[in-house]
Amino acid sequence: MKIVIVVEEFDPNKGYLESYLARELTKLGHKAYIFTFGWSKGLLRTMLKEGFEVINIPHFAKINGYHVPNFNGVAHIFKFIAVEKPDIIHCQPLDSPLSLIIIAWKNLFQYKIVGSILTQLNLVFSPWNLKKKILFSFSKIVVTNYVEKRSEIIFAKTTGLMKLITRSYDIPPSKFRIIPLGTDPELFKFDSNARALLRKKLDLSVSDVVIVYSGKINPSKRLDLLINALSPIITQNSKVKLLIIGNGKLSYIEYLKKLISDLKISNNVIFHLWVHRTRLSDFYSASDIAVWPGLSSISIVDAASVGLPLVIANTPVEIYAVDNKNGFVFELDNIDELQKYLRRLIDNEGLRREMGHRSRCLVEQRLNWRYIAMQYIDAYTQV
Repeated sequence: MKIVIVVEEFDPNKGYLESYLARELTKLGHKAYIFTFGWSKGLLRTMLKEGFEVINIPHFAKINGYHVPNFNGVAHIFKFIAVEKPDIIHCQPLDSPLSLIIIAWKNLFQYKIVGSILTQLNLVFSPWNLKKKILFSFSKIVVTNYVEKRSEIIFAKTTGLMKLITRSYDIPPSKFRIIPLGTDPELFKFDSNARALLRKKLDLSVSDVVIVYSGKINPSKRLDLLINALSPIITQNSKVKLLIIGNGKLSYIEYLKKLISDLKISNNVIFHLWVHRTRLSDFYSASDIAVWPGLSSISIVDAASVGLPLVIANTPVEIYAVDNKNGFVFELDNIDELQKYLRRLIDNEGLRREMGHRSRCLVEQRLNWRYIAMQYIDAYTQV
């Protein structure tokens, strides 16, 4: 098959779905292409060492995170599709300007459309305002009356997310295929030497219990909730340390640092700048528990792969990552419940080891990119 994956931004170093999916499709003998923006100002075609091609589409505007292709970009897409004749075009998301153009040509070129709807993800974690209401209303009109009718399959990471999208856009559940995100179990695996070296570098002792968070640092991540939950635990047990890895909104970072100072736990909290994903496994190896108190990310599956027990907020987005009794799920913003699960793991090394082992097994059996790519290929074949 020939498969085109459409994404707004593509960075092969970040390990997102489109990168691993294209790589695995190529390994299995399919022809894969990436349509994206931002690799150059003009048209650019780049063949990566993994064997798939990245095609940069020139654009004239970026609106609310979505690129609008210019005339030359649209003309090139049209010519490319006419020549290459793809079988499947996988749009991430289905309601971007580029995806809408491609959907409009579906009957002309006889390819099939599959993809995801991403608009709802941040609504769980941030309040509505007039701008969001207008954007969502427009998105609902486009998705309900155009995208849904012309798409063969809509992908969702979890059943909960599917239900959220179904309610929001009146899309029947039969239209969906549930496929979670994955990780690379060869890149993300426990390394005892890295644990010892990094702990020494970060001035952590062998007996410290390290709770790690990695990702963007902004209010939707609810790191203030985690800090408040840990404060009384740290007061009682100075061996408990919090490691926060990432960059983000400067004003929120300053707020967190003041909160930590006011709670008198500064000696037990380490802020570390963003780490390239090829080094992130070392930081997970040096940790004991991974926590995402708000909006989580693909990083939780990476942490599971290294063998960490997980504590995450109960949202429709990432629940699949604790599907093997390898962690705890607390109600969003429930500080008492979060604190209860943290105490249970901090006080019980045996439970941490057991849940960490279950995390690694979950990745090896289900949440690895080879297994997930096969699910996408099965969906492509179905249509």
